[in-house]
Amino acid sequence: MSQQKSTSDRRTFLRTTGAVSTAGLVGLAGCSGNSGSDGSDGESGDDGGGESGDDGGGESGGNGEIEDELRVFQWGDYWPDGFISGFEEEYDVSVSVSLYSSNEEMFNALNAGGTGQYDLIFPSDYMVNVLNEQGMIQPLNLDALPNFENLSEKFREAPYDPGEDRFSVPYQWGTSGIAYNEEMVGDIEVNSWETMWNEEFSGQMSMLDDVRETMGAALKYLGYSLNTTEESEIEEAKELLMEQKDLLSTYDSSDFPTNLINEQLSPVHAWSGGAFQAYWETFEDGSSPVNYVIPEEGGVVWVDTAAITTEAENVNAAHAFINHFLDAEVGAEITNYTYYGSPNEAAEEYILDEILNNESIYPDDETMSNLEYIQNIGQATTMYSNAWQEIKSA
Repeated sequence: MSQQKSTSDRRTFLRTTGAVSTAGLVGLAGCSGNSGSDGSDGESGDDGGGESGDDGGGESGGNGEIEDELRVFQWGDYWPDGFISGFEEEYDVSVSVSLYSSNEEMFNALNAGGTGQYDLIFPSDYMVNVLNEQGMIQPLNLDALPNFENLSEKFREAPYDPGEDRFSVPYQWGTSGIAYNEEMVGDIEVNSWETMWNEEFSGQMSMLDDVRETMGAALKYLGYSLNTTEESEIEEAKELLMEQKDLLSTYDSSDFPTNLINEQLSPVHAWSGGAFQAYWETFEDGSSPVNYVIPEEGGVVWVDTAAITTEAENVNAAHAFINHFLDAEVGAEITNYTYYGSPNEAAEEYILDEILNNESIYPDDETMSNLEYIQNIGQATTMYSNAWQEIKSA
């Protein structure tokens, strides 16, 4: 489904009316859509690209000139149309992009075929630590990333990427929660994970096809940390999800926005951005039936990052690409399209006020206190994987 019309229309609406509800929706999560904007992305790309190229291009990677090729492994549809072509034209680099739908899919592809398949990947926070431990990503040359200074202080320090060397740079951030279409939910209040076990919605719900996200939702519903390593708590979450399975239509990480739009499924476990995609596709006469909530028990806050593989063949081009999206105007262009939270503080002067002031995109302190990063839980990963296999095969 082309996103071009919806993106253009939503920006026109925002700029002419200044209306986005702060009660509703959060920015996209890993599935924003390959769409063009209202013409700003070409301009921002040129401005940001030129500055990035002048400051960091020749020294990217610390090894001389930028290569003429870059191979990217990325979440599906995660930047505006023209973003890649703008970089290609500015740096004279040919970019190929392959897509994945989960961190585990990305990890398994690298594990099976070697890290030399790709130069630049976009793992989520906890996966950075896993990839680092497995020797799959390499330290970044921060001297080749002058725009790293554009990041807000809290994103320069990353709990998932500790140590003297830095292996990742934040790209966008958001949350996971519940999205629903009012036409299918009716008057039932949606504010808790309990909603996803409500028999009223039997056959019309979906959960993310992601072990840590879905196990995490069950754990938060039970009052536990989504990073627990306690076998009894993991077992309890497994049993809860086994009970839920008969109520579900499917496990899905990619089609839930379309299912919301077409009133096929609702409520759904969702990454925040997919909810906004569905919101704008159904926006008419000043409102939309699609909503997104962070459950009162809390949930996931995530950061998607960029990292360079250990066996990357085009290290300089990879550094140039990272520095490019860290440019203030380029970073704002991405966020103005995706409606994610931006880690780029310098970009804020270019980000739409309707995004910066939306507490669903930038949650208040109380909401943030109930959110957790998914962490690398070491050997306990096996317990999660085994539980997930039992759930999926039941």
